[in-house]
Amino acid sequence: MNLESNKPLYLQVEADIRNSILQKKFRSGQKLPTENELSQQYNVSKITIRKAMSNLAKEGMIQKVQGKGTFISYKKDKLLLNKARGFQDSLSNFGHSSKHKILNVSIIKADSDISQKLNIAPDTTIFFLERLIWEDAAPIAIDRIYLPEENFPNFMKNIAEDKSFYQILQDNYGIVLNKSILEINGVIATKEYAELLQCNIGDPLFHIEKIGYEKNDCPIHYSISIVRCDRVSYVVSTDNSTVMDEKIIR
Repeated sequence: MNLESNKPLYLQVEADIRNSILQKKFRSGQKLPTENELSQQYNVSKITIRKAMSNLAKEGMIQKVQGKGTFISYKKDKLLLNKARGFQDSLSNFGHSSKHKILNVSIIKADSDISQKLNIAPDTTIFFLERLIWEDAAPIAIDRIYLPEENFPNFMKNIAEDKSFYQILQDNYGIVLNKSILEINGVIATKEYAELLQCNIGDPLFHIEKIGYEKNDCPIHYSISIVRCDRVSYVVSTDNSTVMDEKIIR
């Protein structure tokens, strides 16, 4: 432990155990050392160990079994990129509860990049929606969504924290997403991202740009998602009918 760090000791212990799990030093189902053993290993009090373990349990990383000990329960969820759906639908398929908190909703003007992606004129008024997505008891992603104002009347009145974005499109506008094009890159957590996602500054994150389309290949929305790499993996399934559009690959 770094005694000169401003970071509380229990958070340092929590981060070290989490990293050990993510680096597969511990495996799913493996029993962790006891509180006494961890206390001696990290040279901290048992109260510090309990606080660290409590946070890891809330994240679903570990599970305490009465009379048997504490076990690694963490396993990354694998999200199929082939499916045109949102976080809430994807996470519920794995048995997770999902919720989102609206951070910002406003009307802005499309810049040249967004107007090109949505196939609209520059300076067209668009809705901007920013949400914090939760998986169970831990934040997993920041979602920023852009869509043309004229196509979605009363959108600001229709958004709700208990409804997914795609559910709102279907229920209020009769729109069902037909396909999506995604571009995935990697970024590191800034102070802003770390505070919202409850991770460490410098942690790796997915940066996902997505354009959703209707059946007529008309863009519905453009979004940018910042996702914790330690919570999910993205999987692409291909077969002989899969076509890679070279115009999209840069």
